[in-house]
Amino acid sequence: MSGRATYEYGGETAIVTGSTSGIGYGIASALADANADVVVNARTASDVEETAADLDALGDGTVIGVAADLSRRDEIDRLIDRAVSEVGPISILVNNAAVWPEEESMIDASLDDWERTMNVNVRAQYYASKQIARHMITRDIAGSIVNVTSQTGDRRTGGRGLYGASKTAVNGFTWRMAYDLAREGIRMNAVSTDVTDSRQLRREAGRIAADRPGQTTDDVLEEWGAKRPLGRLGRPEDIADAVLFLCSDAASYVAGSILRVSGGGNLQ
Repeated sequence: MSGRATYEYGGETAIVTGSTSGIGYGIASALADANADVVVNARTASDVEETAADLDALGDGTVIGVAADLSRRDEIDRLIDRAVSEVGPISILVNNAAVWPEEESMIDASLDDWERTMNVNVRAQYYASKQIARHMITRDIAGSIVNVTSQTGDRRTGGRGLYGASKTAVNGFTWRMAYDLAREGIRMNAVSTDVTDSRQLRREAGRIAADRPGQTTDDVLEEWGAKRPLGRLGRPEDIADAVLFLCSDAASYVAGSILRVSGGGNLQ
């Protein structure tokens, strides 16, 4: 591997939603390690408090935790208000929080499943982006917003129907909202993942392993990773590296792009 990248985020403040485990934790950890002030988020207060305490030791910035259910607009507003009052003006938003409905078929999925998936995976990202954009515009902050999406949103068939549909919507609003934000000096982009080690992926792999005598969750994950052109499972730090790039001055001319961090899975 040639070349090495380092990032300095001192003086920047980032909100990372869904950041107490997996990909979100990796992103929040990387930003904290690069000296940013970071607001971590999940629904459970004990989780965010524990994560904030762990990450606060990494860099020179401040890390706080704010519990919020992102399916509710009032809690998104409360998350942003607390972040601003306790840490300061926000220059980075990473929309990572998502749910994985467990339906096998879109025919059998309930309307409640649809609404919960779209509320968390799409509406929450859009609403948080709107609110943070207004915050940035009024303070003349040339900030960055990154949406975490998925290769599932590009595929026209296969499982994860509701999840895939929600990520297709995220791709669409990223392209369209990025245009409006760019004219305000705010850059919106997205990072598209494939099989990346996370709590949700491990849960899915565990269900499959349970039906395969002699196999473990790690066996299934290793199998999935081996099927990717680069031959391994994605790691949270792979996604974090992409976010750090997109939010940095190295990407100052990048807007409305979906950066595919998928080990070549996007080519299959």
